[in-house]
Amino acid sequence: MEFWLMQDKETLQLPVPPPSYAIKKSLNNTSVIVESLGEISFIGKPKLAEIPPISSFFPKNDYSFCQYHTFPTPKECTDLIEKWMASGKPIRYLVTGTSINTHCSIEDFQYGEQDGTGDVYFTLTLKEYKVIPT
Repeated sequence: MEFWLMQDKETLQLPVPPPSYAIKKSLNNTSVIVESLGEISFIGKPKLAEIPPISSFFPKNDYSFCQYHTFPTPKECTDLIEKWMASGKPIRYLVTGTSINTHCSIEDFQYGEQDGTGDVYFTLTLKEYKVIPT
């Protein structure tokens, strides 16, 4: 399973995949109380899908568990994600072998060093992005 982030022609495969993936889909349902019937429910339209925070790290060194071995430096990875955030455009989030292949907005990006190895640990929060038809 590979985790990819893309915007236009720029791509980033996460060198160390997160241990799990998830996506939350829900509907915008409402319910009302009708005097003679009690509570009734109206099924609404889909809400934007939510992707729980993705956590992993950008390795400084080539570890045996990395999915590929020509990955960018941690700084190049964080700079690219920050560039995408500043662009005002959505990214595509893709997890191979699953049905996850969607446009997303970057809601939050937190990163930093933890253990003196030069590896940069990160948490990335995404939310589905829908293009408004013209």
